[in-house]
Amino acid sequence: MPSIVIRPPGPKVDNFAEFREFWRYKHLLRVLVERGIRIRYKNSVLGVAWSMVTPILSVIVYSILITAILHTGSSNTSAYIFAATLPWNFFSFAVLDSSAAILQQLGLLKKIYFPREIPVISNVLQNFVQFLISMFVFVVYRWGLTTVVHGWPGWPPYQVIYLPIVITIMVLFTTGFAFFISALNVFYEDVKFVVSLLLTLGFYFVPVLYPAEKIQYSARLTPSMQTIAYHAYLLNPVAWVSQAFRQMLFGVYNMAPVGSPPQMTAPFDVRIMCIDGFESVLMCYIGYAFFNRMKRKFTERP
Repeated sequence: MPSIVIRPPGPKVDNFAEFREFWRYKHLLRVLVERGIRIRYKNSVLGVAWSMVTPILSVIVYSILITAILHTGSSNTSAYIFAATLPWNFFSFAVLDSSAAILQQLGLLKKIYFPREIPVISNVLQNFVQFLISMFVFVVYRWGLTTVVHGWPGWPPYQVIYLPIVITIMVLFTTGFAFFISALNVFYEDVKFVVSLLLTLGFYFVPVLYPAEKIQYSARLTPSMQTIAYHAYLLNPVAWVSQAFRQMLFGVYNMAPVGSPPQMTAPFDVRIMCIDGFESVLMCYIGYAFFNRMKRKFTERP
């Protein structure tokens, strides 16, 4: 049974000491993650299959909208969109679920001691399990169903070896952002509504329904500004991760409609990965530091 460490109150917080304290309760984190996943599908007929149904239906709707109605898609559009929805769904669902994580456990936090960050990280990890299930569905869809219908699409390019690094960047940025939102929402419950609205709008600022290269090929920008705008856009880790998934899983891909001049996706850029990786580590650290500074006041909330 881990002992309780009582630290004197003060404005300065040792984030590394707080993390070591959290790590001693990792067994509790594992229990909460397993319990959350079981409760989520406890009384549903399809159970965990709902994790597969949601991304598939979303991709079908987007594909019909783009190819059949707007007539702007290219071949294999559904799989191309599917790849970009994977990180976006993880980010948006994890942030929304984590926004109310502390409030949902506030009664328990006032009675029993355990590290306050556990409910937040638990929600992020539950959604990460959902992400892994969706990844499995994508692999079956891309290299199983597509092969039956259209023929073997070929193996992903060698850049797929960066996939674990890209996923780590995605999780770090999401966790840091979740720390910010969950701490603020304890004192200002409007935060979760604002975040929900921003995520709805933010979906259209992330390259899910369109490739990021559309910015580089934009006729509204001068040639000198196209490349600058494209790279500035990818400095947002959420946007870059969605783009990186396409680059790693498809390689250089013709995203233009059939019969139109080719517009190829840009190759995977390790330099941008390093920049967004640094931003994600910084976001995780700052978010955790902010959370640690605020968490001592959580139990004072009426």
